[in-house]
Amino acid sequence: MKKYFLLLGGLAFIMSCAPSLVDYATVSVPEEGSLSLVQYTKEEERVVGPNVIRNKETGVLNWYAPAMLAVSPDDTKVAYLGKSNDFNNMYLKNIKGGRSTIQRTHNRDILDMSYSPDGKYIAFSERKTDGTLMNIYSINATEGVAVRQLVATSASELSPSYSKDGGQIYFVKSEGSRYYIWSLDVESSLETQYTEGFTPSLNPNGEDLIITRNSRDGARGEIWTINLKKGTETLILNDPKKGFSSPQISPDGKKVICVGTSLKDKTKPQNLDLYTVNIDGTNLTQLTFHGGNDVSPVWSTDGSSIFFISQRGNKKGEFNVWKMEFKN
Repeated sequence: MKKYFLLLGGLAFIMSCAPSLVDYATVSVPEEGSLSLVQYTKEEERVVGPNVIRNKETGVLNWYAPAMLAVSPDDTKVAYLGKSNDFNNMYLKNIKGGRSTIQRTHNRDILDMSYSPDGKYIAFSERKTDGTLMNIYSINATEGVAVRQLVATSASELSPSYSKDGGQIYFVKSEGSRYYIWSLDVESSLETQYTEGFTPSLNPNGEDLIITRNSRDGARGEIWTINLKKGTETLILNDPKKGFSSPQISPDGKKVICVGTSLKDKTKPQNLDLYTVNIDGTNLTQLTFHGGNDVSPVWSTDGSSIFFISQRGNKKGEFNVWKMEFKN
């Protein structure tokens, strides 16, 4: 039985996954109204999404929170993970025109990724063959096979995210069951530690990090903003019954898209959906309601669309890459 490293809106577990009984074949449900959806991949492309596991004792969902999807700055390509030779490799899908696909890495076990702002490189975290550590690397987005190791310590590093100017890469370093935000100066390789949390996303203003942090009881993820200049920390999203993770700030700096749990009701079991909230924590809005899991949301460069990975639209609940239009 293969094992996976997971985050529970925060906590680390080594567990295996069993699928839920859901009508995955539907593309959308009535609660999603006139949501405009486009599917970019098919089941044969074996898109990799996170294992989503329900803790039998607490009922809390566990999932891998960092972005398993990235969109090029010119909005012409989407990078995703596909299963190949029992490894998670990176693929680039052209989303303009013919939708051709290129396998960018081979025989690597990649977990998450992020495009550089100039579109030339993709930073990613990779799991070592023994499954004990993860380190951060980069590869040219379009040519060559050379892979550069950016961060390598005795801890695990994951979830890289570039600053707007490309000079810094924010990432997560794990210490046991706790996670801390660090940055790497791309030119000097200087590393700086900031605060506890994971899944960093930098506001376009260059001052605020949007992160996930565990609730005090460790059972749910919360969304926080961290002002890098002032050192202030502000809780913008939490709920006593729901967990949130994977925040991504919109290009205009006004909205946050994130993953959140939806509670069980008469039509579906507890699962993961997409939510938006204003940067000040107001106007929480649920965007998706499908019984399958919707995860890894990322904004298009102009903020008019949201790309994500979803189990919808096929009988087996396989993950695929989707896009929805976003109307503010």
